[in-house]
Amino acid sequence: MDNDKAIVLAMASAVASSYQPNAFYTRRPVEETYLALRRYLADKYPSVGGDILDVGPASPERQAILAQQLRDSGAADDPHLLALAATLANLVIRRDPIAPESVFSNLDDLQSAYEAIKN
Repeated sequence: MDNDKAIVLAMASAVASSYQPNAFYTRRPVEETYLALRRYLADKYPSVGGDILDVGPASPERQAILAQQLRDSGAADDPHLLALAATLANLVIRRDPIAPESVFSNLDDLQSAYEAIKN
């Protein structure tokens, strides 16, 4: 799986995961890591619309736009961004393994994305 697609899948799955609130749970590592990734994109790659998946994370058009922006800006090969995306994917895998289904994917795809970007 290409880095840009892996990053997008991790981000989309994290957004889908955050749509499942739990009022009794105060620490939300998936959301914290997703927001850290978005902050990094905003600071280092302002041309990348890191918030494009906040509404409609399952939209293939929005995912394609983000993937293109990641490629065009060089962000898809940024080691720090890849590490954040790998952490995010791993958190979703461990904490909300059905979240990828909400973005028309599956756990196997998210695990492949994680494997592709974790190094």
